[in-house]
Amino acid sequence: MPLSPKNEMNPYLPLIIDFTDKNVVIFGGGAVGERKAKRFAGIANVTVVSSSLTPALRQMEKDGLILFIEKNLAELTDGEIFDGLSDAFLTVAATSDSAVNHRIVSMAKTAGVLANDTENAGEVVLPSFIERGGLQISISSGGKSPAVTKYARMRIEEAIDENLELMIELQNEMREYLKTAVPDQKIRQEILWEIMDDAEIWELLPADFEKAKEKANFVIMKNL
Repeated sequence: MPLSPKNEMNPYLPLIIDFTDKNVVIFGGGAVGERKAKRFAGIANVTVVSSSLTPALRQMEKDGLILFIEKNLAELTDGEIFDGLSDAFLTVAATSDSAVNHRIVSMAKTAGVLANDTENAGEVVLPSFIERGGLQISISSGGKSPAVTKYARMRIEEAIDENLELMIELQNEMREYLKTAVPDQKIRQEILWEIMDDAEIWELLPADFEKAKEKANFVIMKNL
């Protein structure tokens, strides 16, 4: 199949990034800024720049989850915005003023910092996501339809089996063992898939994880 012309392709590509200790600067202390801060708090170093904070953000500041810098965003110069992004990995423009958001994104590009504009798709889209244990699923329409994104998330949540989290744990244990016991990656993949495809293991998982693990080990042994 021939590739689509570049201008017809969706330019957004999904990535899963480790935000541990990365600096995230959020401009705006309202409801939108609060949602974004909650996403990163506890993992990244989150700074919120705003003239005020929601009660939830104020509590997060007291708990040491965010750093608050009190500034009137409309009065910030481009230079002050640029300086505020000096150590940032990502910035989020979450103000209620489109012109201010545009200036923040512009300064972020100048500073070489990734930027998300909560009003538009912009350079970075923060997708809706589902997290169940070790499973993460991101959903995005590239900023074209938040309603469809929400609808898709709800439908996916309905379809996710509650035992997937247990299967992730089991697969991880078996995978780590197979790395030492089976040098051929293709064979390891085939064994792990056989474990995944075993109806008895799925039935055992919620009732008795150890018995499910015994059955998985039996699958491994018969393939060695």
